[in-house]
Amino acid sequence: MKKKSILISVLVGCFAVASAINPVDSIRQQMKHLKNKELLQAHSNLCAIVFALDDSIQELNCLNTYIQEAHKQGNLSEEAFARNSKLVCYYNYNMTDQLTTSLPKELVFFAEHKLWSSYYDGWSILIDLYIYQNKYQTALQEVEKMYADARKRNSRYGLGVASYSMGDVYHHMQNTNEASRAYDEAIRLLSNENEPTVLMYAYENYSEVLIADLKYEKLKKLCVSWRAKLDALKNHYKSRGEDVSALDCKYRYYHLAMACLEMETGHMDASAQHLLEAEKLTERYASIARLMLLRDYSRHYELKKEYDKALACNEERIQINLTNDNYRGLLDAREQRAELLMSAGRYAEAAHIYQAIIPVRDSLMSARTVEQLNELNTLYKVDELTLQKKLTTSRFYFALVCSVLLFVLVIIYIIYARRLRRKNRILYDTIAQTEKAQAIIWNSMVEKPEEQLEADERLFKQLCKLMSEEQLFKDSDLKREMLAAKLNTNRTYLADAVKKYADDATLTEFINEYRLRYAAAMLTNDPLKSVSEVELLSGFNSRSTFSRLFRDYYGMSPSEYRAISKEKKVESTSEDND
Repeated sequence: MKKKSILISVLVGCFAVASAINPVDSIRQQMKHLKNKELLQAHSNLCAIVFALDDSIQELNCLNTYIQEAHKQGNLSEEAFARNSKLVCYYNYNMTDQLTTSLPKELVFFAEHKLWSSYYDGWSILIDLYIYQNKYQTALQEVEKMYADARKRNSRYGLGVASYSMGDVYHHMQNTNEASRAYDEAIRLLSNENEPTVLMYAYENYSEVLIADLKYEKLKKLCVSWRAKLDALKNHYKSRGEDVSALDCKYRYYHLAMACLEMETGHMDASAQHLLEAEKLTERYASIARLMLLRDYSRHYELKKEYDKALACNEERIQINLTNDNYRGLLDAREQRAELLMSAGRYAEAAHIYQAIIPVRDSLMSARTVEQLNELNTLYKVDELTLQKKLTTSRFYFALVCSVLLFVLVIIYIIYARRLRRKNRILYDTIAQTEKAQAIIWNSMVEKPEEQLEADERLFKQLCKLMSEEQLFKDSDLKREMLAAKLNTNRTYLADAVKKYADDATLTEFINEYRLRYAAAMLTNDPLKSVSEVELLSGFNSRSTFSRLFRDYYGMSPSEYRAISKEKKVESTSEDND
């Protein structure tokens, strides 16, 4: 799940408390004896610890208590921070309804007390949520409202935040020209403001846009300005006796941008130095903070033609994404791996990776397209309700626009359906080829004399034979202990054998593969059985689990698979008759 970073400074500040044996209970015990500022600090520390636990209910309870105590003490800055943190919590847990309901009340509070940075920062959280949900048109509408509000109030900071949010929307829409203009405007407006957080984000995101557009001269000028702002901010912190290590993360992004600039313009030694600086600034953070660093290290070594080092960095990046269930990041990392293998001349390995990731990427793009069409349709319906109150002439023109839009949506849907069908046919042929290849591998194992097999290979062969002949996978309650008992072994040896000879699969994944292949065969050969019957007969006891695993394994839904297999049968029959 995504996490906004409003509480990071608090997390760092209370690290010693958070590392206690029972930090939550410990702080709550201390609260009984604290008053005034010390009590508020304890609330802040408690919220920071709970923030790291990924428990929305507990976090919201802590924040509500924090708000009440700050209000009771009349501490406006602490109350504003806690209220903004609550909005962040709604964002982090994708609570759209709660965020949209609470935001107007919080904005009124911030406006009444003239807390304009909190006001516009809080508003931008809703825009970030719309961006995360791929609701780009809705996000742009919200940005326009914020910009108009800031102009009305003559708030330079508000205009800067609105420009930054607009840049973010266009950045995600891959409209780099509009994103560049918006980030330029945000940096101009925010450069002389006291609150530097959004300014630093603008520098970071703008550098990514310029790198993607290969605009290195412009990036060089940006980095000069960026470094000057960072150094000025560092001196300001020092003058006030504040901890400058809070800027490490900001300097890290700067060094990564400079590393990309230097390596792409042929200055490899300078690039290596910036990467080293970035690595030093990453050491005290969690492993997930190394993702961008590893991405850029891989690119650095690729340009130096040191492909083994590049691939090693990429493998570490893949493993971090796997550990953190970051599937989008994992897809990008594997795509980079394919590109590295292509650069190294290992075309067969690259092709194998592309074969695996292209259907997934196509599926993600298709899902995003559908989401955006749904958003347009929803926005259109809202507009329709408003326009119904207008004059007859306006209604006529609106109906005309509606008809055109509907026609376009139908055309897009037809094109989408055809592309999806074409993709599914290609997937079906690929699946058939893969099944043949697996059959050849299995036959080679079967024909191999027993005395030539290693112990774990013999165990895996016995397991496959048992699954094929007795079809134990059809039992939805099948457990690894039951299989181990039938094979006179223990579940650890069994799991190790499967992992070694089934492409690193777990025993559960191995059993599910048998279930999925059996389900696919029934979908192809027994058209009278419903998908629900196929699900139960294959050993699944959950429709949602069956559908999800089937789509993950075959790249399409069970219904789509049945439709394609039926078409293939008809084509095969026609060819035979000819």
